[in-house]
Amino acid sequence: MITITSCSTPNKNAPVVLRVAGRLDSHGSVALLGSLEKLIEAGDHEIIIDFQELDAVSSEGLAVLVQSKSRLSKLDGALRIANVHGAALEVFQLVNFDRLFELHPNIETAVQQFSLDRKGTPGSDVV
Repeated sequence: MITITSCSTPNKNAPVVLRVAGRLDSHGSVALLGSLEKLIEAGDHEIIIDFQELDAVSSEGLAVLVQSKSRLSKLDGALRIANVHGAALEVFQLVNFDRLFELHPNIETAVQQFSLDRKGTPGSDVV
C-alpha cells in the first residue's frame, strides 16, 4: 500500500513536494507516475519527492523516477529526492541512483538547491 500526498504553496517559485509513504512497488509506481504526470501537466516542473516514510522501492518504482526525471529535464525542470534512507537508500546506492538523482537529507536542502539553481540561470527573474 502506498500513500502519496502533494504539498504546494501559492508561491509559483516554490517546488511541489510529493510525500510518498509505504511501498513503491508495481501498484505504487502506477500511482506515483499518475501523480507526477498530473503535476507536470499542470506546469509544475520543479518537484521534490519526500521518501521519509518510504518502506521499500522496486524496479518499477525506480523506472518511474527515471522516466519522470527525463521528462522534467526536457521541460527545463528537475526532480529531486529527499529523506531516502534505510533499505531504499541501499537500493539507490546499489543501482547507482545516488549518482543519477540529487539526493537531499531533507526537504529544506532540496528547496534551497532549486533556489540556487534559479539564481544561476541566465535571465532568471529570481533575485
